[in-house]
Amino acid sequence: MNLPWDSKDRVDSHDGGYHREASDPRYHTPRWIKLSRRWRMAHPLCEECKRNGIIKAADCVDHIIPAPICEDFYDERNLQSLCNDCNMRKGIEDRKKIQEWKRKTGGR
Repeated sequence: MNLPWDSKDRVDSHDGGYHREASDPRYHTPRWIKLSRRWRMAHPLCEECKRNGIIKAADCVDHIIPAPICEDFYDERNLQSLCNDCNMRKGIEDRKKIQEWKRKTGGR
């Protein structure tokens, strides 16, 4: 079983530890930060939990079609609010979709 900290995306460091590869730089732009805050205010509940009859606060904004694959990073039609647990589960599935997309398209 792979745990999040055992990611294949990790990079071993010279001190024997490791760090995760940096996230997409667009997540750190003022445009995304503003959009993300506004989205969470308008959509405060986890969409996946809600689909399963659970009411739980959202912790983050997720790209329904993973960011590396979607055509417009800032397209609000491709966003959903998720709690951390659902986001982690979806992230595992997203990595599989991204790998398949890269295999088929060469990452273009």
